[in-house]
Amino acid sequence: MNKPLVVGSLTREVKTHRGNKREINQDNYLLELWEDETAILAVVADGMGGNKGGEVASKIAVDTFRGLLEQPFPPEAFGRYELLLKGFYEADRAIREQASQDFKLMNMGTTIIAAIVTPTELIHLYAGDCRLYHFSCNSPPYITADHSVVGVLLELGKITPEEVSSHPMRSVVNSCLGGRGKAQLSIDPKWDSPPSPVRKLHSGDLLLLCSDGLHGEVSQEVLESLVEQFRDSSEKLTKACVKAALENGGKDNITVIAIRVKKNSRGEKQA
Repeated sequence: MNKPLVVGSLTREVKTHRGNKREINQDNYLLELWEDETAILAVVADGMGGNKGGEVASKIAVDTFRGLLEQPFPPEAFGRYELLLKGFYEADRAIREQASQDFKLMNMGTTIIAAIVTPTELIHLYAGDCRLYHFSCNSPPYITADHSVVGVLLELGKITPEEVSSHPMRSVVNSCLGGRGKAQLSIDPKWDSPPSPVRKLHSGDLLLLCSDGLHGEVSQEVLESLVEQFRDSSEKLTKACVKAALENGGKDNITVIAIRVKKNSRGEKQA
């Protein structure tokens, strides 16, 4: 069990499970502090490529992002954005270089969601269908849009949200790190176009970063219900999320990170 980690008014918890069908867990994650304890770096990487290739790719990605913690924490939002972007390109290059040296790993790749979180602000980037959910008390939840075939079909109105989980191409992504040409690397959100990679955080806000082993098995309605029920306990929430995914089939590896902005005594907006 991980010990609760606190950055000012932030707490976090993470759970990962190989699922009911997979022999190994090809998900990897990172949830660590900068040395000066100014922010959390959170990453979920969902490996793909068969055999142990996905596991290798997601580990390379996480290890690459861990190296960002050795650099000084950028004081400005754009500097944090550029640091995350650097992590994506360095991880993609490292995965491709490793794959070129081993025929068994030639198709390995990983989808990924990465975020830098302070008590008042979030910077996030992703490639593929790992997701970020931002649940705020003041607005509807924000959800990243999957880089996937079904994501495109959904955006074009060709399928309904209810059809996503059963669509035959639900697992086909069109962006990832590595992957030997199976998907081109596209990193979102962009700095200069909506939605913004920067999101303000307030008292009581909750962030979930997860692999598709969670959102592929648990509907948004059920997920929102779990958030409502366990909002004040990141440990109980992550445990409930994994349990729900397993009970609904657990066909894939499941990883979920919860980061919570603690409520202040008056429930006011954090400074």
